[in-house]
Amino acid sequence: MTQKIVVEDLFVEDIVKEMAKSMHALYAEEHNTTKVIVPEEFGSGYIEATQFASGLGIIDTDYNLSEDFIIKMQKHKVNPLKFVFNLGDTFYHRFENEGEFEGINKYSGAIIGSSIEKVHTFKIPKEKNIHFFSIELNRNLFEHKLESFKFDLGDDLNELLRDVKAINPFFYTYPFGADEFDQIKKITKNKKKGFIGSLFKEGITYTLLSNTLEQYLGRKCEDCEADLASEEVDTVLEISSFIEKNLNNLPTIEEIARRNFISESKLQKLFQSYYKCSVNDFTRNKRLNQARILLETTKLSMAEIAHELGIKSNSYLSKTFKERYGVTPSNYRDSRLSKIRFY
Repeated sequence: MTQKIVVEDLFVEDIVKEMAKSMHALYAEEHNTTKVIVPEEFGSGYIEATQFASGLGIIDTDYNLSEDFIIKMQKHKVNPLKFVFNLGDTFYHRFENEGEFEGINKYSGAIIGSSIEKVHTFKIPKEKNIHFFSIELNRNLFEHKLESFKFDLGDDLNELLRDVKAINPFFYTYPFGADEFDQIKKITKNKKKGFIGSLFKEGITYTLLSNTLEQYLGRKCEDCEADLASEEVDTVLEISSFIEKNLNNLPTIEEIARRNFISESKLQKLFQSYYKCSVNDFTRNKRLNQARILLETTKLSMAEIAHELGIKSNSYLSKTFKERYGVTPSNYRDSRLSKIRFY
């Protein structure tokens, strides 16, 4: 059986409320965030939406449905421009009554704009890990930001962002990479609450939006030939997560590669392609970031921090910390810099 629902999505919370209604579930609202937990009879997971100013909003989903869902946006409405980042299994999109559904695959991004007549229809397959993040841009409300810009946006951005009457449908897909993934993690894993938490998420959302528009304007990046298959991206993310969780007792690169049934050279190539750095550079950056956090949040000595992070040389940690942040660890802890977070 396929569930079919029609959604009004002028604001991101509308989608959550309509999904909750279709599943006979309650939704929760806190500050500017709306969330529904998928009831057991429909599957598992959640759908969460946060609305910001100027028509900008985000949707974070991670669910597995026991039935197929067809979600159609309301006709004759100016639906938001969608910037979708798929982190899970493939789901499908088409404009109403126009051809076949087109898959949005894992680790693919999509910029999608409907028209008044050709509205979005999404097909969500059952028993799949549907995990995507979406920036939703209400172009009518966003127009005041564009009007304040003193220079010409250029034809491409005008076509994309200033179609406030939704005359032209738009669909563009591309592979996204490590920077976008990290920005999405910063937003979805953020623990800050209230106004501060919302302000933080909004700031990262604008960064993610600007990077996506920059990628779209470039159309074909220099590194596209080095794009990884989704299975390779899964491997990189699994290994990088292992590294982050085991900084204090990290095996050698050779051992990490062997545990993941790949060669050391293959591991280095994966990290270079995805993170644009070697495994050693990735590990060093994560250790320095953790050292900074420990300086801010604990009274541990540098020797204790070095031991905590699996660094044998206290002097090496101090040297690389200064190279990264421009100040020695002791001066960092004693200065106002430790009160200003580096995001």
